[in-house]
Amino acid sequence: MVKKRKSIVILIGTVVVLVLAAVIAANAYVNTYFVRGTQVNGIDVSGKKIDSLKDTVKDYALQITERKAETDSDEDATFIETISGNAIGLKIGSDEPLYGILEKQTIWSIFTGTKQEYELADCLSYDESALEAEVQKLKCLDTDYATAPVNAKPAKYDAETKSYPVTPEQLGNTLDESLALEAVKEAVSKLEESLDMGEADCYVKPEITEDSEEITELTDQLNKYVSTKITYTFGDATEVLDGDTIHKWIRVDDKGAVSINKKKISNYVAGLRKKYDTIFRNREFETSYGTTVKVEGGDYGWWMNYEQEEKKLLNLIEKGKQTDRVPEYYQKAVAYGEKDYGDTYVEVDLTGQHVFMVKDGKVVLETDCVTGNEARGNGTPQGAYSITYKQRNATLKGENYATPVDYWMPFNGGIGLHDADWRSRFGGTLYKYSGSHGCVNLPPSAAAKLYSLIEQGTPVICYYSDHIVKKKQDSGDKKDTASPTAKPTVAPTAKATVKPAATPKVTATPKATSGTKKKKKKATPKPTKKTKKKATAKPKKKATAKPKKKATAKPAAKATVKPAAKATAKPTAKPAETQKSQENEIE
Repeated sequence: MVKKRKSIVILIGTVVVLVLAAVIAANAYVNTYFVRGTQVNGIDVSGKKIDSLKDTVKDYALQITERKAETDSDEDATFIETISGNAIGLKIGSDEPLYGILEKQTIWSIFTGTKQEYELADCLSYDESALEAEVQKLKCLDTDYATAPVNAKPAKYDAETKSYPVTPEQLGNTLDESLALEAVKEAVSKLEESLDMGEADCYVKPEITEDSEEITELTDQLNKYVSTKITYTFGDATEVLDGDTIHKWIRVDDKGAVSINKKKISNYVAGLRKKYDTIFRNREFETSYGTTVKVEGGDYGWWMNYEQEEKKLLNLIEKGKQTDRVPEYYQKAVAYGEKDYGDTYVEVDLTGQHVFMVKDGKVVLETDCVTGNEARGNGTPQGAYSITYKQRNATLKGENYATPVDYWMPFNGGIGLHDADWRSRFGGTLYKYSGSHGCVNLPPSAAAKLYSLIEQGTPVICYYSDHIVKKKQDSGDKKDTASPTAKPTVAPTAKATVKPAATPKVTATPKATSGTKKKKKKATPKPTKKTKKKATAKPKKKATAKPKKKATAKPAAKATVKPAAKATAKPTAKPAETQKSQENEIE
């Protein structure tokens, strides 16, 4: 029993000693080490002594991970720079507050592990100016190395897809200095060993990314414009306008605003006009004689309304339309191509003083005529024109006369075709000394028939038959037409000086009431002898009828006739009331 009691006493003593030793050791630990869960100014000091904390501060260095420039060839995308504690004067301030923390710790703190956070004003300090200087030394703040971010933007036009793809944004590696400084300060204050600038979101960011609303709206607008496809039709020819051309007209400014260069649209329309407009242009015309002559001047032909067409074209592009289109016109011709006057027209041979009516490619009427008096400067101008309108029983009024006619068919301002029953002869060289004031005088019966064959808009080609460009090759080239009457071999003189007389007034007055001229009965002036000759006579070959070479210019080159001035007036359908007031005087 004695031994048993003695063993129990020894055991209890041992336990007491161990407990006391543990208490003493635990007490010594909490008075020397910071217990688990202790943070000072955000620094985890768990298990550290004050001296070891000082050593940590003394040897402190912050490793900063930065993004490489995109021009670097190294496979690694990042690099590391270091800021040491010594460089910024990092140190522990007064250690009394730290000892105060140790004094507050109890042995129970070892076992509870309760998180204890302390904010000590003078615990850790550094030189802020030195820290800022070290941050400014970072490579990603060096403008010679760092690359700025680049916004996402539409890429160049892709001709294969006929669209604008998006070029993604480029991040670059330029640090935002203020963000970088704040991130470094926070890491140093917590004695963190590393800092990733990317994870800390310290880089300057692009303002526009490929997923942003701005770039989506911009590319949608651009792609709508270049999705346009307009197919212009000019007879058998077509011109296709699509994104391959339109993308060259588009501009995007620095603010992302899209515009279409209207000057480019104007140039495009001007190109179409140059290629397909035929008004005011010289022509090669195949006559009823089978020869091809040069015809200069006149206001017949296709005339595009370029102002309206430019507006319509801009509107179609802005809407991204895909459509077939015929342009806007001031004036239209019968057909497209070189032979824009078609197969139905009136020929006026100013050299041979002869008129042909060609219908569907065949001569259905021919007659001698008398054109403008060249001796008085009233010669009928050559050129391609069209019948402005036609009128029965009109009175042509000039400065010193008022002349009734039965059939009035104007084609060039105040110049027109009409009957002239006061004449007993037509053709030959009468026009040189006894011609009209510019009109084409016809025998009454021929004028009546011509009046029945033509309509408003019928082309009228006035030409000099001695202005030959090409003769027919052989008999196989002959047209299926009636043979014209013989032409004079003497060429007209002083053509360049021919000018139409002043524009007369035309009134629709019955001829019976005019009484202003001596007039023969309609039945008497018919040139029956000439008509008979036409049935048997064959035209002389042009090769033997070469005109004398004149020192003066050709008739179309009149100083008083300027096509450019014509462009100010739009030759659309002309009201008869205004047209009639423009008719020329006659004889």
